[in-house]
Amino acid sequence: MTNVLGIDSSSIVATIAVLNEEKLMSEYIVNNKKNHSEKMMVVLKKVLEDLGITANDLDVIAVAKGPGSFTGIRIGMACAQGIAHALNKPMVGINTLDGLAYNLMGSKDLICPVINAQRQELYTSLYCHKNGELERLWDYKLIKADELAQELLNLNRKVVVLGDGVPLLKKALVINHTSIENIVPAHPVFSMPRASSIAAVALR
Repeated sequence: MTNVLGIDSSSIVATIAVLNEEKLMSEYIVNNKKNHSEKMMVVLKKVLEDLGITANDLDVIAVAKGPGSFTGIRIGMACAQGIAHALNKPMVGINTLDGLAYNLMGSKDLICPVINAQRQELYTSLYCHKNGELERLWDYKLIKADELAQELLNLNRKVVVLGDGVPLLKKALVINHTSIENIVPAHPVFSMPRASSIAAVALR
C-alpha cells in the first residue's frame, strides 16, 4: 500500500490527511483564521500518533500548490518540502482547483471550483466525471466573475459550483441574469478544501 500524506493550507482552512489505495486513514480540518504555521506540524504529529505510525511509514507527500492564499500556500509548501527532504520521499504539488473538484468526485453534473482572487476575479476550471475519473475540460484560468457567469450559462447544462469564490459568482449571476437554475452551489461542506482530496488526486 502507498501511504500518501495530504496537506492543504491554501485558504483559511488548514487540513492534513493520510490515505492509501483502500481507505482514508485519517483527516484533520481546522477551519479558522489562526496562523497555519503554528498548527501544521502539531496536527501532523497528532495524525501520526492516532494512526500508530511514524513519518517513515509515509510514501508520498502531496501538497496544494495553489491558487489560493499566498501565505498559506507558502507555509504548506515549506512544510511538505521539509517533510519530504527529511524522509527522502517524493513530493507532489497538486493544483487547488483539482483538489476542490475531487470533493465532488462521482457527480453526474459539471463541476466548477472557484477561488476568490480579489478584484472581482476568480480562479477556476471546469470538470466532469468520466469513466471513473475526474476529467478537466478547461485550462486553469483567472477570469472576471461576470465573464465566468456568462460562460457557465452558455453551457446550457447543470453546473455545480464550489469554493470560496461562490458568493462572488452568485452576485455576478444575480446582477446580470434572471434565470440561473442551471448554476447550483454545492453544500458548504464540499466547498471546503480537503487534504484527503489533494492526496487522492496525487494517488491517481
